[in-house]
Amino acid sequence: MINSDWEGPWVTADHAFDIMKQGIKGGERLFAAVSAYDDYLAYVVKKQDYEPGNTLALIAPFLIAFDLDDYFLTARAKDNANFIAGSIKAIEMLRSHYTMNIISTSYHQYVHYSTYLAGIPVENTCCTWFPIDDYARDISDTDKTIIRQMAQTILSMPELDIDVNTDPREMDDAVVDALQHLDNFFWEVLPFTGYAKMLMEVKPVGGNRKYEAVVSALEKEGQELKCSATIGDSITDLKMLKNTKDAGGLALSFNGNEYAISNCNVAVMSGNCMVTTLLVDVFERRGIEAIEVLVSDWGWPAVKKLHGQGEVDENIYNAFRQAFTGSDFPHVVWVTQDNMDETIRFSKDYRRSVRGTQIGALG
Repeated sequence: MINSDWEGPWVTADHAFDIMKQGIKGGERLFAAVSAYDDYLAYVVKKQDYEPGNTLALIAPFLIAFDLDDYFLTARAKDNANFIAGSIKAIEMLRSHYTMNIISTSYHQYVHYSTYLAGIPVENTCCTWFPIDDYARDISDTDKTIIRQMAQTILSMPELDIDVNTDPREMDDAVVDALQHLDNFFWEVLPFTGYAKMLMEVKPVGGNRKYEAVVSALEKEGQELKCSATIGDSITDLKMLKNTKDAGGLALSFNGNEYAISNCNVAVMSGNCMVTTLLVDVFERRGIEAIEVLVSDWGWPAVKKLHGQGEVDENIYNAFRQAFTGSDFPHVVWVTQDNMDETIRFSKDYRRSVRGTQIGALG
């Protein structure tokens, strides 16, 4: 069974980033700040009951305050359904052999539209349900003004350069002040506005919820976690990747950042998704041991040898050969403690080249 993130492994967009960038002046910087604050809450202070990926709940008030609506979110989904090379064919081939589930933090407007284009039925998707128009009816002009003023405050804050290794004792005073201001706004001010209901009800599918979705999908087919080919690329995929890896399954990072690389067993760096199809097919047929052997000696000779032994589907092999003959051969690494730092640097470079500098820099 395949349990995969969507944005990153198959499409280039980050829908939440895109709608803020296109719908709010300074929205890209606003989103980056809230995303960094999300990392801070999840992995620096480890806020109780906080889920990595809750950025999509934290930005929701701003979307409503700046009068974005369901029509806008859906229209941007149609504009931003940009697939990574090979995605559509790769997905079609995988789905002809295996169950494939998409588990995404993104709002349903984007996931349902773009997965439909790839032929994935809605019952095989799990994403963040966000009926924005319903919530907007409860918001007064006064509450919208509060959010718009806070947006300007956030845009005037210093850059929040935060990751899983950030030590709060070493942060600049200006950054500490900014984080305290954000704490006050999100947890002391917002709960007493018309946004309170939305903050309670919008539950982004990230962190634990992604992992729970993987477990639930496997249980429906009577399979264990070691049977999962789990694919991700960012902070919201950390837990499902780590637990799959620990269980003996395939935990595959596709152009991932440090959060994905440090919790996977296979790191893929490529501009074409057909490599994912080959690796998943080998895993499903021969298990994680065969993947380790293949990836540890990665290259054309190893792939051709595998094909000669009949250990990869003929159509998948031919599609892989067509995708990479005469073009950049994909980089694939069996991740160990010794090669992790180098792999993270290389993967983040690939990430930026495939998805763009702004999206590639997000957690």
